[in-house]
Amino acid sequence: MSSSQNLGGATRCGRVIGPSLDKIIKNAAWRKHTFLVSACKSVLDKLESLSDSPDPSSPLFGLSPSDSDAVIQPLLLSLDTAYAKVVEPALDCSFKLFSLSLLRGEVCSSSPDSLLYKLVHAICKVYGLGEESIELAVLRVLLAAVRSPRILIRGDCLLHLVRTCYNVYLGGFNGTNQICAKSVLAQIMLIVFTRSEANSMDVSLKTINVNDLLAITDKNVNEGNSVHICQGFINDVITAGEAAPPPDFRLVLQGDALEPPEEGADDTGSGVNAEDRGTSKIREDGFLLFKNLCKLSMKFSSQENTDDQILVRGKTLSLELLKVIIDNGGPIWRSDERQVLSLIPQVTFPI
Repeated sequence: MSSSQNLGGATRCGRVIGPSLDKIIKNAAWRKHTFLVSACKSVLDKLESLSDSPDPSSPLFGLSPSDSDAVIQPLLLSLDTAYAKVVEPALDCSFKLFSLSLLRGEVCSSSPDSLLYKLVHAICKVYGLGEESIELAVLRVLLAAVRSPRILIRGDCLLHLVRTCYNVYLGGFNGTNQICAKSVLAQIMLIVFTRSEANSMDVSLKTINVNDLLAITDKNVNEGNSVHICQGFINDVITAGEAAPPPDFRLVLQGDALEPPEEGADDTGSGVNAEDRGTSKIREDGFLLFKNLCKLSMKFSSQENTDDQILVRGKTLSLELLKVIIDNGGPIWRSDERQVLSLIPQVTFPI
């Protein structure tokens, strides 16, 4: 087998996936993961025969939909093993694919058989392995997925992703991981609501200040250099996502009014004024998330456990995230009457 630098063939995605599959093969327990090793080798051989051929219906840049499913399958198998040594390279590969905008599409519960749905849910699932590095890797990939302008995580899938970050915050391996989870959640709020304000996926993003998030709570879980570590963690993910996406690989939102910018259009990402655009998928997801945060912030403890500290921490975090949203809200968000109505929660936030 050739060196890892030369694995994956000539395609852009192959050069990312190939070295990761090689690492999975080397780290796998051969007797226990025979099928996984075989799948990785088969995909490595397949990648050698492929060349970039952009397909407008494909979720993976340069490959057909059927080849995309085949190439990503070993990553799904690796995540399903719950074996940290093969989970880690699968998460690292997923991070690179999201950061480089090599994956494209909507992730929603109405398409549970889609490649992206399976990948995001598999990533969320492995946070529970109880290892420090896995928790951080999951947070890193989830933030990269939300940050990608070619991925729109919608509805229940967005809530599931946020819930996974909540769970790391509430029961993380250590204080640094918990602060990282809180920082990732705050950054996700900035991303979702900046896009909601502009009604566009392609927006300039601010980076959260981790130190500000500890001004009121969680000073007790700060392990000396936690703030510095977490700020670097957030900065690295956001910076990695600034790489130029492949040409002609835009995200087209099916059944939505969102269109690419037109010549001479305003800088909010569509060819019409913001006031005239109405409701889009991007804004609907913003309102859904806002309503669920409101609901969680008002959740009451049971009579059997009136001093539920995990519940209190979750409610406090929800209020802090709402503050992040309100502090960074623009004129469209602040003036829309649905924002006021969303203070009366209508959807249960599962936790």
